[in-house]
Amino acid sequence: MNVIEKIENSRQQQDLTFLEDRLKSARAPLKEIAGVRVDVAEVLCPQHGAFEQRCRTLQGFANVQQKTDCPACLHEKITVLKKNIASDQQRNQAQLIKNLLSQTGIPARFTTASFESYQPINAESLRCQKVCQAYAQKWHERLAQGGGLVMCGKPGTGKNHLAVAIAKHIITTHHASVVLTSALRITREVKSTWAKDATQTESEVIKHYTGVDMLIIDEIGVQFGSEAEKLILFEIINTRYENMKPTLLLSNLPKEDLTTYLGERVLDRMNEGGGCTLAFTWESYRARAV
Repeated sequence: MNVIEKIENSRQQQDLTFLEDRLKSARAPLKEIAGVRVDVAEVLCPQHGAFEQRCRTLQGFANVQQKTDCPACLHEKITVLKKNIASDQQRNQAQLIKNLLSQTGIPARFTTASFESYQPINAESLRCQKVCQAYAQKWHERLAQGGGLVMCGKPGTGKNHLAVAIAKHIITTHHASVVLTSALRITREVKSTWAKDATQTESEVIKHYTGVDMLIIDEIGVQFGSEAEKLILFEIINTRYENMKPTLLLSNLPKEDLTTYLGERVLDRMNEGGGCTLAFTWESYRARAV
């Protein structure tokens, strides 16, 4: 929502409060107020016919008056304004979701991925789907506890599909900020800041990846990486862990090799706060399709 939209939203809310107060005043039982004279008369509304109008006059100031409006007119105005506010909110939310989705970095191949389109081929893949769905549906708990999620195992088994499904759910339902990237891309971006002509500092890059609500890092352990890559990843994962920010790791390594690559300390932290490690051990969907 931009500044103009925020101002308009605030104005509409103020108008709604004013109208609701006027309607409440028109319907409220008469009360004696010191220094105020109240006259009641039947007035004709061009649209709704006769209604009881109260005219409050400040004693000693005949020109200082407040007259109640036609309750039916006020009710109609309130109804229209509420619909306009709801419509604006829906439009703003749709634009927010669109912006958040555009910033995730979801590859074109997975733009249609969802929990509904995921097709489990065995009991274990069905279990992974259900765990991922539960993780997304309990997003508020994940934020409160900082629990991460690790998906490791054979390539082509649906890890990216489920990761994108999680991202889409928490964006559309909770308006969370999500970034999906690869371990190699992160390390390249950090290393690029070491050049003399760098446009970003290392701390700025780290801050970008540690600040989003959820960070999804793909291709953990590709070619088993360098020590520099491991240190960079550890700093980002550890900072997010300390700040209770959920992280999702994807790797084609078996669980044992991934533990060796990242270290038990990192995996233990990923599994805290309601997190877990899912092993994708079945054969590739792509291999089955050939």
